[in-house]
Amino acid sequence: MVPKEKIVAVLNGDMIGRNDNNEAALLGGNAPHKNSEELVKMAEDANNESTKFKYLKDWDSPNHAEYFYFRSDHLPYAKIGIPAVFFTSVLHDQYHTPQDESENINYKKLYKMTEWMYRTSWKIANETERPKIIPNFTLER
Repeated sequence: MVPKEKIVAVLNGDMIGRNDNNEAALLGGNAPHKNSEELVKMAEDANNESTKFKYLKDWDSPNHAEYFYFRSDHLPYAKIGIPAVFFTSVLHDQYHTPQDESENINYKKLYKMTEWMYRTSWKIANETERPKIIPNFTLER
């Protein structure tokens, strides 16, 4: 187990290989879910330098019917004060159905999402300081 204080940031990629090749969501990229200005800026810079996704910001809204921000693996880390973002291509019509099979993965999209996450992690690794948590950050649903 890695001690909490050794974790610099969490980059969660969940459901990253479906839907439009030019659209994606960065959950935790907007208030009230954003817990680190620096981490979000690194992710945005990485996107602007290469992948150039148009952001689907509605998915990060606290009023979104799916509460998608609260449904993935970054959440426990954000709750304990670790900078965290969630990269996703969001839900699709086959989500949690028998038709949700590997042959339906959009590999161009998967590659592009992976590149965005890699570039973000590279930025984090090459910074002299860790991304900071926004003071008094709290999560409410």
